[in-house]
Amino acid sequence: MYSELSDDDKEMYLEILKEAPILPFSNFVSRGDIPDKIDISRPRSFIDREVYRLVRQTYRDRSARLIPILGSAGTGKTHAYHSFKDKERENRKKLELSTETEDVGVSQLEPTDWTIIYVPSPPASIRVLLHVYTCIIEEVGPEILDIVSEKLVREKWGGKKGGIFQKPKIEEVIQKGIREFPGIFADCVKALVTYQLDKNKKALAERWLLGDNLEPDELSELGINSVVEEDDVCLAMIKIITENLDRVLILYFDELESPYRMFGEVAERKFLEILKRLYNEVKGLVIIIAVLKEIWPRILEIADAPLRSRMEPEQELKPFSLNDLKIFFSKSMEAFWEDNNLNPPLYPLFPLNEKLIEMIYEKTQGNPRNSIKLCRRFIDKVVTEEMTVEQLLEAGTDIVATAKAAMGDAEEEVIDFSKPREIIKKTIEEILAEEEYIIDVNPSSVAGAALKSIMKVGEFKEKKFNTQMEYKFMIGKRSQTLAALIEFEGKKWGLEIPSIKTFDRSAGVAGYYAAKRLKDAIDEKAIDSAILIIPEGSSGAKFEMILQNKSDIHKVELTNETGESLIANALTYPSREGWEIARIIFTDIGEYVPPEPEESLKETE
Repeated sequence: MYSELSDDDKEMYLEILKEAPILPFSNFVSRGDIPDKIDISRPRSFIDREVYRLVRQTYRDRSARLIPILGSAGTGKTHAYHSFKDKERENRKKLELSTETEDVGVSQLEPTDWTIIYVPSPPASIRVLLHVYTCIIEEVGPEILDIVSEKLVREKWGGKKGGIFQKPKIEEVIQKGIREFPGIFADCVKALVTYQLDKNKKALAERWLLGDNLEPDELSELGINSVVEEDDVCLAMIKIITENLDRVLILYFDELESPYRMFGEVAERKFLEILKRLYNEVKGLVIIIAVLKEIWPRILEIADAPLRSRMEPEQELKPFSLNDLKIFFSKSMEAFWEDNNLNPPLYPLFPLNEKLIEMIYEKTQGNPRNSIKLCRRFIDKVVTEEMTVEQLLEAGTDIVATAKAAMGDAEEEVIDFSKPREIIKKTIEEILAEEEYIIDVNPSSVAGAALKSIMKVGEFKEKKFNTQMEYKFMIGKRSQTLAALIEFEGKKWGLEIPSIKTFDRSAGVAGYYAAKRLKDAIDEKAIDSAILIIPEGSSGAKFEMILQNKSDIHKVELTNETGESLIANALTYPSREGWEIARIIFTDIGEYVPPEPEESLKETE
C-alpha cells in the first residue's frame, strides 16, 4: 500500500525521479530502431503462436507465407516486432546450447533457425526491393555474403582448392553457377564467385553486392553490366540469399499504409505488386504486414484476387486489460529504479496510484500508447511539482467516488468535485487530444514529401503538370532510376536524393553518385533539368566537380530539422523548404507565405 511508504522513502524516490536524465516512459511511441524494454505479451499471445506456426511450416517446405497484423494507432504494431526480435535471440541461444550438448530437443514452438528483419515502409515505391535487400544485409550482417558465397562457390560450384598448387579456375566456377542461376542471375553469380575466389577484386565485388554504385570501368573490371539497384537484379540476389541461408527470414513490413497516405492508390498498388513478387518468387520467407485497422478494408480492395486468396487470415492486436496496464507500469518503474541502483519501493505503482491507473485505463480503453503517454505526463507533473503525489492520490479517490455516484445512489450525485480531480480530468483530455508524430527523415520520406509539396503547390497555383515516381531511363544497356519525374510546360525535371541514412551529416560518396545519376539522365536527354536534395554541407572533390558548370542541376540542402518540417507539412500546407523546391519548377509562384492557423492552401488564396 502507498501508505506503507515512509516520508523518507517518498522523498528519496522523488529525488531520483527529479534528477534522472531520462524519465520512465520516455519512449511511449515504439520505433523500429529502438528496442522496447518492457513487453506485456498477453494481448499478443495468439498472434505470436500463429506466426511461429507459419515459421515452422515455412522452414519445412520453404514456401512463402504472408500474414497481416491489424491494429489501431498505438496498439503495438511496431512493438510486436521487438517482441519477435527478443524471441529470436532466445531461440538462437537454445540452438547454440542444443548444438553444444548435442540435444535436439528444442522447444516445439521454435523452428531450427529464423531471423526477423524490420522493414520500415517507404512512403513511395522508390527502390522498394533495394530497400528490402539493404534491410536484410544490415540485419543479418555482411557475413551473410560469406555464408552464401561459401556454400554456393566452394561446395556446389566446384570452387574448393584441390591442393596447394591447384586453384579453382574462376571462369569455370562462374559457368557452373550460371547453369544453376541463368539469365538475370548471371551478374549475381559473377559477383559471388569473384568475392569468394579473387582476392584482388574481392573488395570491388563486395561493394557491388552491398548495393554501391560502381563506375563503368569498375563494372567492366568485374565483367558485370548491371547494378543491384535494378529491381530484377535485386530480387535475384534476395532469392539466392534466401535459398542458401538455411534459415527462415521474417520480413516485418511496418506502416503499410504510408504509400497511400503520401500518394494515393497508384503508389499503394505499386507497393503491393512488390510484396506480391516477394511472396510469389522468393522461398523461405514469412512476410508480416502491419497495417492500421482502419486502412485494411481499402488495402483489400486494392490487392488483386490471387494475393487476397493466398494471404493468411488477418490477426488483430488486442488492447491492454487493466491488469496488463498495472503490470506494465510496475515493470517499467522497476526497471527505472534498478537502472538508478535502487531497490523498487514497496508500493510498485509509486509515484502514481491504483485509482489513477484505473482512470487512465477507462479514458484510453486500454490503448497502450495513450495509456503510457498519460502515465508519463502525470510523472512529469510530479517531477516538475505541478502536483504532489498526495494530490494524485486524492484525485484518484474522488474519481472512483464520482464513477460510483453515476451508477448508484441519487444522494451521492452531489459529491464535491475537488480541484485536484478537475485538474486531472482536464489534463487527461488535453493529453489525449494531442497528436504524436515520429518522423523518420530518410531518402524515401524526403523524396515523397518533396514530390508531394510540388504537387500541392502546383495544384494550388493551377499549374498543368504531370508527375511520376521511380522514373527509369537507360544508359546503353543499363537501366537507371531516379526518385521522381515532373513534367511542366514541355520540360522534364528529375528529382533525386542520395542513398544515405541520415541528413545530420554530409552525403559523401552517395552524394556524388546521386549527382552522377542526374548528370547521366541529362546527358542521355531523359530529362532536361534536375533537383538534387542533399544534406546541408555535403562536399567532396568528386561531388563538387560533377556539379561544376551544371546549372541545370539545382541543389537543395536540408538538415534533419528542415527535413522533418518538409515531411510533416507535405500533406497540408508545404513548409518553406517544400515551397522553395516547388519554386524551382514553377518560377512565378512568388515568395513563401506562412499559412494562417487552420487554413488550407485554397483558403489562404
